Amino acid sequence: MTTATEYYVNRFKASIMNHLYSSVSCSLESTYNELKKEIPSEDGQEQEMDNLDAAYTLVHKEVCGYPQVPSKV
Repeated sequence: MTTATEYYVNRFKASIMNHLYSSVSCSLESTYNELKKEIPSEDGQEQEMDNLDAAYTLVHKEVCGYPQVPSKV
C-alpha cells in the first residue's frame, strides 16, 4: 500500500468512525465522491484516483467482507 493509498484509507476509516457518533449517516460511496472532488484536475490526477479507488476497495472489503470497486461516475 502506498503512502497516498494509506492516506485515503485513513480518511475513509475516520469518516466511518465519525458517523458512528453522528445523527446523520453517510455511505462509503458518498465519502468516496466527496474525496474525489478534492482531487485537483492536473498532473498526477490519474495516480491519485488509482490510490483513492484502491483505498475504497480495501476499506469496503474490511467493513463488508468482500471487495467492491467504486462506480465511475
